[in-house]
Amino acid sequence: MVRASDRSELKRAVLTAPLWMQSTKGSSRQIAETVGVSQSFVARTWRELTEPDRSVEAVRALLGEQHMVLVGFAVGTAGSCLVLNPVRAARVRFAAGLSIISKRRVRGILAADLLRSAPSASGAGNPDRELWDLLASNGHRLDEAIVLVSGDFAVPPGLEPAVRVPDAWLWQKLVAALDMLPEVPTGEHLADLEWRIRRWYHGGRTPFSWTVDRKHTTSAEARLMDAAEPWTVLAEDVLAAIRQGLVDGTFSGESEISLGKLSRLLGAPVRDVRSAIRALTEDGLVTAARSDSVVVRIPTLDDVTETYMARRALGAIVVRAASRWSPEARVRVLKHLEELEDSVRRNDVARAHHLDMDFQIALFESSGLNRIPAIMETLTKQAFMHFAVLGARYTFSPKKILEQNTAIFEAIDAADLRAATMSWQAKMEDGLSYLAQHIKAMDQQRSAEQQTPETAASWPHNAP
Repeated sequence: MVRASDRSELKRAVLTAPLWMQSTKGSSRQIAETVGVSQSFVARTWRELTEPDRSVEAVRALLGEQHMVLVGFAVGTAGSCLVLNPVRAARVRFAAGLSIISKRRVRGILAADLLRSAPSASGAGNPDRELWDLLASNGHRLDEAIVLVSGDFAVPPGLEPAVRVPDAWLWQKLVAALDMLPEVPTGEHLADLEWRIRRWYHGGRTPFSWTVDRKHTTSAEARLMDAAEPWTVLAEDVLAAIRQGLVDGTFSGESEISLGKLSRLLGAPVRDVRSAIRALTEDGLVTAARSDSVVVRIPTLDDVTETYMARRALGAIVVRAASRWSPEARVRVLKHLEELEDSVRRNDVARAHHLDMDFQIALFESSGLNRIPAIMETLTKQAFMHFAVLGARYTFSPKKILEQNTAIFEAIDAADLRAATMSWQAKMEDGLSYLAQHIKAMDQQRSAEQQTPETAASWPHNAP
């Protein structure tokens, strides 16, 4: 007979699985296999979250009266907090309720509260104060906000939470109310937040705060109101799953990856995966093999040279424009740089790789330009996909990445446009040289003998 304490820990493992599983798998079967329980146990655990509760009904009533969207989230040792703000656009422009994928993401985000009492969560920082500072800096007002808190999470004087949930398990039940949020633009926000929460878990679970960048959201909402498709929030998951599969050997360059396998891996309908693949194909990140499969081409030296030269040229324009960044944009870029510095101290190469991408994307967005940042983000993703398809490992020095990014940041901060441009170009040249070196080595070995999965796994990885 299973003891109540053991059953509670198994339920905790089921709910927190999306945070610690290697890839973003979400079906009951996949979680059951990972945790080591039956599929019915997972289904029952999820079903318990929908049982009637007074607090949940109060939140559902509020969301039924107002059209709200998620703008802030924090988790610390004392509790968690969700902040919802009204959307100014007409309600009829938005899809009613969250998609299946977004509901799954809400479950994972709420589950972070089950981990806040862990010993490793007692790091430095004040998530209570940081959340409110971030909301203010991004222009989010609180006079009409719906604030939901768990435990003893502190709110500013005069702000009354709509609901304060004392128990971390009751907090999980909010999924039955939050599913009333509109898919657009909430789905896009949840995709970003889930990704960052997963990294928070693997990065040591120090106090965490997140808010929606209001400037970015305004343009994103306008774009998504006219193209509100479920695959817009799935494309990043598909890309991450393919990239991780290439690194761990599940997939290999030039081999076909079936849409059915991606559908099972992500717990998403094949039709949505197909639409996501179509978007990734248009960006040159994958190639459609047939109607039911894709391939990721092994890059040639010409491929990577073209990508890096484009990044070198357009990036020079971006870093010069970034010298006019706003105080808020500067803070966001600096935060990624400080997190990168922390990963160097820990010698966490994989985390440094992700933080380098975060730093670059934040830098692009800080430029205030309209078209180039999106192009640069796609080119950067192409470069990181090139690394993955080689089957390489993350061995580019985190210290070198930190030195490069620090030089770029300090030059922009000093409005030294020449130094900023030269630092960016040097970073691109180092990356191209590093990757070209290993492509040449791989080509030499392939010409001598057929490459095996074991040798594929031995190539270094993670150019900037």
